[in-house]
Amino acid sequence: MKALLAQPGFLAPSGTFGADLSYLLAVLFTVMFLFAWGLAKKGLGNQHHKLIFLSMISMLVYFIGYYYARQLGVLSLEGKEGFGGPQDVYDNVFVPTLTTHLILVCLGLILAIYMIFQGFRACDKIDGNYILQNRELKANPKIFKSTMIILAGLWAGNQLILTFIRQKSFAASLAWAIIFSIIALVIYLEKFIEKSIPDGARRHRLLGRATMIIFALILVTSTLVYLMLYVIYPKM
Repeated sequence: MKALLAQPGFLAPSGTFGADLSYLLAVLFTVMFLFAWGLAKKGLGNQHHKLIFLSMISMLVYFIGYYYARQLGVLSLEGKEGFGGPQDVYDNVFVPTLTTHLILVCLGLILAIYMIFQGFRACDKIDGNYILQNRELKANPKIFKSTMIILAGLWAGNQLILTFIRQKSFAASLAWAIIFSIIALVIYLEKFIEKSIPDGARRHRLLGRATMIIFALILVTSTLVYLMLYVIYPKM
């Protein structure tokens, strides 16, 4: 897979196939989510759920495969990303932008998954249509505890694979640890969110807007990273 991603790209002379594909899919996923958001605002619950679910499955398969193959972008933290510009621009502009992008990607994926499950919980299917209901929505304590235990087990299993099978660097292990920590934090925040916004329908609408903003920022940061790597400061 790495060999395929490293092939010459089709958008910029210095780009790679993986980078070009990543950017185009980032645009596609952002447009799909914004369109699905528009469907929700029009009250088209069924179409909204179907498009969100389809885009989420597609996005998860892509991001897991691509970012895992690219070591979640930690190559940039090791100075191997192919940046050809001045060192001060690399340290003060490129790395912060890429780090922000990776954090936003993690938050966006987590929130999108959370919003799907929260949306189904906050809806009732009436005459074949999913309709948000204004009611108090709380997480089941047993499910919450089980989820945290499963998450800890997945992190431990992933660390074993990274250490003993794939033999990845400390930076890769750190990146995965940060991702699992963010997931755990978001799950834990559900307990705080349900107290602050007890109404399930209102919670879904507010967090939905926040998720759309995050995906828009993901597109902005991915555009900046792509331009710096392959257009403005390509490595010759």
